[in-house]
Amino acid sequence: MTLSDLSIKNPVFAWMLMLGLIVFGWIGFEKMGISQMPDVDYPVVNVSVSLEGAAPEVMETQVTDVIDGALMGIQGVKDISSSSRRGQSRITVEFELDRDIDVAMQEAQAKISAAQRELPRDIDAPTVSKTNP
Repeated sequence: MTLSDLSIKNPVFAWMLMLGLIVFGWIGFEKMGISQMPDVDYPVVNVSVSLEGAAPEVMETQVTDVIDGALMGIQGVKDISSSSRRGQSRITVEFELDRDIDVAMQEAQAKISAAQRELPRDIDAPTVSKTNP
């Protein structure tokens, strides 16, 4: 005997089954957990460079622009923002969400190492770190 035969012969059973599925479906839907702030790892890499006593214009033209240009060549870059202050430069690289942050950080370090010959000689070594805002 199939469910359709049983439902035709016993319509009360069919209605009770349907009502039960609706009620338990609604209860399950209400109890379902939805997070307003899901746990997502944003692949963001920060690069900090310092050059003692350099003007912000010097930091921008001789350091920030060089590193920005090197980091542009990395695959999966979503956004690059930078700021230059007296003696300091900070570059933030945001990658696509599906990008592995460890691989992206290694690629950023490799690109910065390759571009380091274009930086001023007395500059401190660039510091590369990953963050999760």
